[in-house]
Amino acid sequence: MEYNDYIEEKTPKGMTLKILPKKSQFLAFDRKGKSVYSDEQNTKVLHRMLVIYFVGEDFAIRNTHQEFSLLKIVKGQIVLPYVDLGSRSRKYLFLDAPGLLDLLPTKLKMFNSAAALVRESDLAEKPDTVVIGNAVSDNDIIVIRNRFSAAEIISAHTAPAAEGGPSGGAKPDAGGEVNLNMMSNNPVFLARVHLREMNVMKVNQIMLDFDLTAIEAEYILSFIRSMVKDADKNQDIAKNRAKLDSLADSLKFYMHLLNKETDEVQRMIESLTDMSLLASYSTLITKVKIMSPDRDNQLLYTDYENLVYEKKISK
Repeated sequence: MEYNDYIEEKTPKGMTLKILPKKSQFLAFDRKGKSVYSDEQNTKVLHRMLVIYFVGEDFAIRNTHQEFSLLKIVKGQIVLPYVDLGSRSRKYLFLDAPGLLDLLPTKLKMFNSAAALVRESDLAEKPDTVVIGNAVSDNDIIVIRNRFSAAEIISAHTAPAAEGGPSGGAKPDAGGEVNLNMMSNNPVFLARVHLREMNVMKVNQIMLDFDLTAIEAEYILSFIRSMVKDADKNQDIAKNRAKLDSLADSLKFYMHLLNKETDEVQRMIESLTDMSLLASYSTLITKVKIMSPDRDNQLLYTDYENLVYEKKISK
């Protein structure tokens, strides 16, 4: 195997990265020169570069190298910098980090609109994450999701972010805990905090206390899916797996309600086997019905309520 045209970098922890930009891959070695494998079976030495797309005109990005960036990993999270053109400030997003590295070669690409993304993106290089701006509509998000179904889609304006640097976010209080009152208007941030503490009931309450948008619900759902993947390695997650699965189900149902996806709403109600979720479905329909007061929506959500009632009496 040829490893020509590579770029060598040292990480803050003393690891060595040999980066192959043309192949979108890299090799990693620890301080003793041993390979850091990309799989748990220790069979693959080549790592695939992370790919992140930005879509919108309200931020700017800059690669640290011509073809890629080196992103720091701090406390298990990737620190993703960008410039908010509205406030003209440097901000950071924090994404879950894979593996044991402390510096991650990442391909960052910028598209001014969803149309440009569809027109100009390389289907052979699918993104792991798509960061969207304010001007990206719900219809655009559907297009992006259909094109890149495996990608995590997050909003730069609802995802937990910090200004000025990784230490510029919510400040811990004297006991070292994040002051939630400072972030009480950010349901996505609150949901992530509660999920890390495995307080599923409080996340359920967030769905009732906040008028979550579909993209906010999608972001919370993506975080739950990421947690569930580690259920076999984390006893706390495994113990709460059933609650997390029920929460994920409720979030999916809520998103279908917001998007008025009648076929999906009907399918989820009809296929329901855990009848305890019927009460949750009914509550969410009432919630969304209040959020959509015009006559056509009221009639639509009344139809959904009738579907839940029919399911209830059929058992």
